[in-house]
Amino acid sequence: MGIPVQRRFHRLVMRGMNFTTRHAGHRGVLLCMSILIGVLAAGAAALLHLLVRTLEDFSIRVWHGAYEGGLWYCWALFFLLPFIGIALAYCVQRFAGGPRYAKSLSPLVLALSRRRTGIPWPETVTHILSSGLSVGLNGSAGLEAPSVLTGAAIGSSVARYFRIDPKCRTLLLACGSAAAISAIFNSPIAGVLFTAEVLMPEFSVSALIPMVMSSAVAAVISRMLGDGGQFFLSMKAPYQTGAVPYYFLCGIVCALVGVYIIRMAYWTGAQLKKRFRNPALRLGAGGLMLSILLFFFPMLRGQGYRCIEALFRCDLQGLNGESAFAAQWVPGQPVLVLILLVAAILLKVAATVLTVESGGDGGIFAPAMFIGAVTGFVFAQTVNMTGIAHLQVFNFVAVGMCGVFSAVMRAPLTGIFLIAEVTGGYILLVPLMIASSVACFISRFFEPCSIYHKVLVENHFLETDRDQSMLRRMSVRLNVIRKYHTLPENAQLEDVIETVEKTGDELYPVLDEKGKLLGVVYLQRILSAMLNREVYSHVLVFDLMETPRCILKPEDDLAVAMKGFDACGLDSLPVCNTDGTFLGIVEKAPVFAQYRKLVREADAF
Repeated sequence: MGIPVQRRFHRLVMRGMNFTTRHAGHRGVLLCMSILIGVLAAGAAALLHLLVRTLEDFSIRVWHGAYEGGLWYCWALFFLLPFIGIALAYCVQRFAGGPRYAKSLSPLVLALSRRRTGIPWPETVTHILSSGLSVGLNGSAGLEAPSVLTGAAIGSSVARYFRIDPKCRTLLLACGSAAAISAIFNSPIAGVLFTAEVLMPEFSVSALIPMVMSSAVAAVISRMLGDGGQFFLSMKAPYQTGAVPYYFLCGIVCALVGVYIIRMAYWTGAQLKKRFRNPALRLGAGGLMLSILLFFFPMLRGQGYRCIEALFRCDLQGLNGESAFAAQWVPGQPVLVLILLVAAILLKVAATVLTVESGGDGGIFAPAMFIGAVTGFVFAQTVNMTGIAHLQVFNFVAVGMCGVFSAVMRAPLTGIFLIAEVTGGYILLVPLMIASSVACFISRFFEPCSIYHKVLVENHFLETDRDQSMLRRMSVRLNVIRKYHTLPENAQLEDVIETVEKTGDELYPVLDEKGKLLGVVYLQRILSAMLNREVYSHVLVFDLMETPRCILKPEDDLAVAMKGFDACGLDSLPVCNTDGTFLGIVEKAPVFAQYRKLVREADAF
């Protein structure tokens, strides 16, 4: 029987891989893989954009039929579009995504921190379908998080197909994530920075080389496919030096808004899951609430980028007019417009959470930028209306986007370069730096973690400290030393001294007949007793034995072990099961050796 074509092709590919490895080295192979991932991620982003644009055009026709034609069935369809979108997305996730379908970047952050690279290959397609249906049919969410998850799935699939070393697969996932952001925004620098700051902050500078390559290729392919170009209006007016204090104030306001976004997002999601535990019931109730909210606040529909364009133009009369949603519903009076925009700031988070948690797919990325743009607009317009100063409103729209994004994501460099790239506003680099740094600094006093890291840190899945994060990857079970020396409970000090002279261990476990730990004898206690030779024949192990100062469990990680070493001032700790059965000893020196190995792996590329 002949070899299947697919297998033959794979063998040919692997021969090419071996040839490349021999002539270009291991790093050359990774660079080639990063280029391939960049091409595939750009293609996936273009496909997602096409799906969303097609559905948005359909939504616009429905809106025209409802408002201009007065057709009742168009009004009904306009009302139900968000619900239909998240219902279809729920079906995609339910039947194609599997039970562990991720709709947030938090699981990806955890997987990358633990070096888990096994993302199922169907997620290279399912996120495109589910997020495209959710957002294209007017769900209030962004496409960036699903795009990043798609890019990571592409990186994982490429790594598996080409049988890349598991130690390097995490890097290819990062390449896919960076390429996804680059392709979505045509912002290659921001793509790399977002991956480095949010997803993989512990990687070394040398590890950025493949990510830079993948991000650059994705930007080029995206431009070739027609998805590149300027994202928002180009910023051409330089900032006013006299407005610098107001950029500081705007950064503070953005920090408070960012804290509100984080807390409101988690509170709304928790309440929805608490009150509607059944997924089908949550889909029905959440979808209905979302449809009602978006019917009365059409400005919140979709990603909100067209609304941002109107804010850049300072178009109070036709705010959101480019989107064909509720252009006529926006009041003309400036005060009423500001009140409406403040309501949009407060409600956009709830609309996004309802979209995602009810069954849809999307992220907080675009909503944060929308809220930031509205925040900057309201801030500048309020100052102008008071007559205290005359601020350039369009500049503050960009600065607000940067400030809120940095406060929510805790990625100040990404915020600066993302807004500078998508608006062409490098002339605003100084105000963007001011707002980003102030917002990021102030928000940490109220919320120490970003929106993606908050749930992981609170559940002790992730550490903000790099050292602790690395130690959490290593299990106590895999570092147990099972060659230990026990002491009988009734042994005399003379016998103990002979054992100590032969072994020199720091602690000696005392076990019963069933192997359960009764106590431990520390070397320091034995040395103290040895000073008095007259008691050698009278002192037993039972007299020297004491309760362990710290007992580790096999399911603990080495971060817990290091805390135990520091708290007890010891270099060895016992390990026991929950029933008290003694398993062995963990020593500090091998733990440090494991940590150094992880550091070398992280810095290797």
